[in-house]
Amino acid sequence: MKRYALLILFALISVFSSAQTLSPYANVSLLTIAPGDALYSTFGHSAIRINDPMMGLDIVYNYGAFESYTEGFYLKFLRGTLPYKISADYFDNEIYGWSYEKRLVGEQILNLSQKQKQALYAFLIKNHLPENRYYAYKFFYDNCSSRLRDVVKTIAGDSLVFPAKLHADSSYRQWIDVYARKNNKLWADFGMDLAIGQPSDLKTGASGAMFLPDNLRDAFDNAKIKRNGVWQPLVSQKRDLNPEVLNDVIKEKEPITPNMLFWPLLVLTGALTYFQLKRNNTNFVFDKILFSITGIVGWVIVLLWFFTNHGVTEYNLNIIWAYPLLFPIALFLKKDTTRHWLAKHFLAYGIIQLLLLVSWAFLPQEINYSLIPVVLMLAMRAFFVWWRLRMKLRSF
Repeated sequence: MKRYALLILFALISVFSSAQTLSPYANVSLLTIAPGDALYSTFGHSAIRINDPMMGLDIVYNYGAFESYTEGFYLKFLRGTLPYKISADYFDNEIYGWSYEKRLVGEQILNLSQKQKQALYAFLIKNHLPENRYYAYKFFYDNCSSRLRDVVKTIAGDSLVFPAKLHADSSYRQWIDVYARKNNKLWADFGMDLAIGQPSDLKTGASGAMFLPDNLRDAFDNAKIKRNGVWQPLVSQKRDLNPEVLNDVIKEKEPITPNMLFWPLLVLTGALTYFQLKRNNTNFVFDKILFSITGIVGWVIVLLWFFTNHGVTEYNLNIIWAYPLLFPIALFLKKDTTRHWLAKHFLAYGIIQLLLLVSWAFLPQEINYSLIPVVLMLAMRAFFVWWRLRMKLRSF
């Protein structure tokens, strides 16, 4: 009941607040929220706060909100068609939630004119109307941070200038790497590197880099705005709103990282291969499992490439090692098989993996270096399968 009352209240705010005029004491500020433990909060969050003590107004607007109860939520999320929206809530509710999650919230009060504050507030109200609030979210190009960059630029127009070279020389993938490693989310970084393709390796430029909350904060810190014919800093004041959470924040390292898993697995695979060759053993159970999993990963890459609307999962060179047809080809591996094409297939696959390793640093797409032991393992077992099938064919 309480929830429905709150929804009704915000509906009334959306209807009536369009006529509300902000007082001269109103402030518009950018909030930068630190990353959280949840996967979706790995890269932090940005929001806009409208605070007018004279009018009793203190609202936070968030882009990139979503409703988990949406019909077909998981399928739409994977396909990149999940509708995202702008949400609004009282500042006290938001700061309580972020503090509970032990996420530091920084505030930058923007040096806007009264007219610009009013225009920005009106823009957000209009955007929050039911017919306007939903949009097609894009992680790199249209997210919680990039939307705020665009909103402020739209309102300020030519009176706002961002630094032209700040954060301009890195790619989208490199920024993800920096964020994930800084926050000990190496598996999240590994998963992202698997999923995203060559569009992620484009340089962001100064504007594109603002897709990340910390970069947006830094850009605002270095931006200039013209007031009364004089260029001034865009940020007039900044502070941490909940500094007490810093005492409780402990960035725990992941107990097992990709490198910690894959390199020992390569060593064990090498030992297994040596044992099987020495004992003239032709058991392909391990290979069936290994190549089937690899093939399934390849099919996921294909689905993300051709059947989703994320915009950054195309042209993914991980498909070179995660060759989709390994599943079901791996299922044909049997101790007594005499298929010539199967032996040739694994020989070609093994050679391709060696070429991939040689050209790793020169590819147009950065591939996660944690995959080097995986590719070595796949090459090793591909040559093992080829060799055992070749010996079987010779004795046939």
